[in-house]
Amino acid sequence: MAVYTKIQKQDINFIFQQFNGIASLNGIVEGVENTNYLITTNDKKKFIFTIFEKRTKNSDLPFFHDAMNEFNEKGINCPVPIIIENKDIFNVKGKPCAVYSFIEGHQINLLNDLSMVSLGKNISKIHKVGIQSKLQRKNDMLTLSSWNYILEKFKQYDGKSKTEIKHVINAIKDLRDKFPKTLRTSLIHGDLFKDNIFFQNNEVSGFIDFFFTCSDTVVYDLATLINAWFYDGEQFDEYHFKIFFNHYFESISWSNEEKNYLNFYLKVSAIRFFLTRIHDQYFNKKGEVNHKNPLEFFNILNFHEKRNLQDFF
Repeated sequence: MAVYTKIQKQDINFIFQQFNGIASLNGIVEGVENTNYLITTNDKKKFIFTIFEKRTKNSDLPFFHDAMNEFNEKGINCPVPIIIENKDIFNVKGKPCAVYSFIEGHQINLLNDLSMVSLGKNISKIHKVGIQSKLQRKNDMLTLSSWNYILEKFKQYDGKSKTEIKHVINAIKDLRDKFPKTLRTSLIHGDLFKDNIFFQNNEVSGFIDFFFTCSDTVVYDLATLINAWFYDGEQFDEYHFKIFFNHYFESISWSNEEKNYLNFYLKVSAIRFFLTRIHDQYFNKKGEVNHKNPLEFFNILNFHEKRNLQDFF
């Protein structure tokens, strides 16, 4: 989430007329993908208003809405699109936009035992729901063409991260022919970072930001979460990882083949987020955005090249 497109109440009042108009509109600067505002209406209701920027395709929005509705119907507390006058996709300032229900809670930064127990149980729950889903959408952030598109932009790059980029190019060469063809696919969240999972009183209260939801293996989805949650600089938080890991596998089973691909997807996920972060850092400078450090994921890639977390199975 971020603020690229500036709006005022009068720009979107037509959407919120059935709630007696807008009392307040506040930009949300966390995240880097789309523009988001917290809307409070005169009826005292809260909504998230999202304006979709370049990376989110207009044609994907019906899929994202179907995914949110399906997860919500199956017991996952997550935003759902608000239908207003038989529509759930609108247009403001020439860009597609939508209104979503508000999820109570907040992200946590300091991990503790109780929160990791709840996280493990809830991630297994969202994965079990996703495994049963019939919805299909290719993971276009995990393709060689999307990675090559970013790397091509850095072809003449001679900046301070050139050594890291060269290392990542070599890592891709090593991994590109090893993507599995027989793992089960699932409807996954695709972006299980700390700011997309809310807590209240050490219990998961909901999931947000489903705009990378796609069909892929739960191994990749879990790998993304592990990379995002259990590294602080170059340190791996083995203590909290074990609590999470054990409670996740209390109620979900993986095949031996899935287990054998965990280290592969930990490296692949690190590469994916290193590339998109370094791209946004250099080529996505408009708007009120707090860009995140791509080198965090380069260090995570290095960690997985030296250590195999599959040993925890």
